[in-house]
Amino acid sequence: MADGSPPADDLVLDRSLFNGTLVSTLAYGALVMLYAQLTQVLLSRPKRGKMYGAIVGYSTLLFCLATIAMAGSLKFAETIFVDNRLDPAGPKNYWDSHLMNKVHIMSQVCVTLLPWIGDIMMLYRLYIIWNSNRLIIVFPSLLYISRVAMSIPLLIAQTRPSDTWWAAQTQLYSTIFYSLCVSLNLFVSIAVALRLFWIRQKVEEIMGKLHASFYTGFVTIIVESGAFFTIWGLTYVVLMSRNSNASLTFLLPYTHVLAITRMLIALRMAQDRAWSKELASATAGGILDWQVTSTHSIPLHDVPASSTSMNSMARKYQESL
Repeated sequence: MADGSPPADDLVLDRSLFNGTLVSTLAYGALVMLYAQLTQVLLSRPKRGKMYGAIVGYSTLLFCLATIAMAGSLKFAETIFVDNRLDPAGPKNYWDSHLMNKVHIMSQVCVTLLPWIGDIMMLYRLYIIWNSNRLIIVFPSLLYISRVAMSIPLLIAQTRPSDTWWAAQTQLYSTIFYSLCVSLNLFVSIAVALRLFWIRQKVEEIMGKLHASFYTGFVTIIVESGAFFTIWGLTYVVLMSRNSNASLTFLLPYTHVLAITRMLIALRMAQDRAWSKELASATAGGILDWQVTSTHSIPLHDVPASSTSMNSMARKYQESL
C-alpha cells in the first residue's frame, strides 16, 4: 500500500490472532479458579478409594497440560507482539513462518494431548448416565480413536511449515480433525441431554422435584453434556469452513474451553452432585436406596427434607415395585 500500512485482510487476521490469545488467557483464568475450587473440595472431604484418586489424577493432569499450553502460547505471543513487533510481515505472517519454534511446538503437543484425555471423560460420563450401556459408546469410541489417529499427522503438518508436502496437507488434516472432534462431542452432548430429558419425570417421581433438580435441571444437562464446548467447537468448524478470519479467535482458546467443561464435571463429581453408577441403576430400577448407601449421593443435610422422611420414601417406592 502507498502509505506503507498492511493490507486490510492482514489487519483482520492480526486482530483475530490477538483476540484469540486474549480469550485463551481469560479461559485459563477461569480454569485456574475451577481447579482451586476442586482442590478445596477434595481436601475437605474424606478419601473414598479409587474414585477420589481418579478425580485427583485426572484434574491435575488436565490442569498441568493446560498450564504448559498456556505458558507456551503466551511466550510465543510475546515473541510475536513484543520482540518482533516491527516485523514487516505482520504478526499472523510471522506466526505462520515460525511454527517450528520450540516453545510453540511444546504448546502444540499439550494442545494435542488435552482433547485426548478430555474426551475420555465424556465417554465415561456417557457410559454412566446411560446406565452402563456399552452399546451407546461404540460409535463415539470409534470417532475418538479416529480423532486421536488424525491428531498425529496434523501436529506434524502444523510444526513443519517448511516442508512443502506437509504444508499442503495442513488444511485438509485440520478440517478432518476438527470435524471428528465436533462430531464426537455433538453425539455425546445430544445423547446425554436426551437421556436426562427422558428420565426427568421418572427421577422426579422417585426423588421429588427438589432432589431431581440436582440431576435433571437445565444447568446439570449443560454441564454433564459438555454442551458449551460442543457449541464452541461447532462455531469454529463453521467459521473455518467459510474461511472466516474470525476462526482464530475460536481456535486458540479451543482446548482451554474443553478443559473448563471437563473440570466442571470433575467438580460436580467431587461435590457428589454428578450422576454415578448407583444413581443411574437406582433410577432405572425405581428405588431410592442409593440415597442411603451410595458414597456418590447428594448429602442429605444440603436439602430441607429430613433423613427420616427420605428413608420412608425409599421404603414406599420399594413396596410399590
